[in-house]
Amino acid sequence: MLAPLRFFHTLLRPLAGPAAATTDTCVTRWRVWPGDIDVFGHMNNSRYLVLMDLARIDFLRRCDLFKGVLRERWSVPVGASHMNYRHALKPFERFELHTTLVSWDAQWFYFRQDFVRPADRQRPVCTGYVKTLFAGRAGKVPTARVIASLHGAPLPRPAMTPDLREAMGLPTEAPRAVDADERSGCTPDAPDACGPAAYTSAHDADRKVLAVRHGA
Repeated sequence: MLAPLRFFHTLLRPLAGPAAATTDTCVTRWRVWPGDIDVFGHMNNSRYLVLMDLARIDFLRRCDLFKGVLRERWSVPVGASHMNYRHALKPFERFELHTTLVSWDAQWFYFRQDFVRPADRQRPVCTGYVKTLFAGRAGKVPTARVIASLHGAPLPRPAMTPDLREAMGLPTEAPRAVDADERSGCTPDAPDACGPAAYTSAHDADRKVLAVRHGA
């Protein structure tokens, strides 16, 4: 009974104040009830994932995006999750769950969700990273379309942190290529610094700059 009660409470409770921005951290508050406890006397590890699902629903509601999800008849399945458990939550203990959309790529949205004690918000007892996508009748929906439909305007994508990349098994960003001319200070604006490989025309200079950018 505990899970359905929490679900309907999350879905139906009134929201106060203006809608949150999609880059805001949304906080939900909970308590560890007897139904959450495992045989070792603390909150069961699987319960964390259930509460994270509810907190992401709350996130969509607070950002005024949930109605759009229902309108488009999209579902929001989880692709992967990574949990880092640091401390145990005890029976009847109050705690908060901080949910943040930290980044996205062409297909996936990435969330960070921290379980914290109100008296010590700087040290999460557990941190979870989750990647989710939006799916419709035709299959996976690109994140660009999701943002355009639900937000109504493009959003700058936050950079992926090293912690997120490690948790989700994402490749690290390749360092920007720097050629010999750049190391020596040779640029189209400083031709005197160029050696034998000096730029011969503005066209060649533009082509070189573009090559460096594409290699980033």
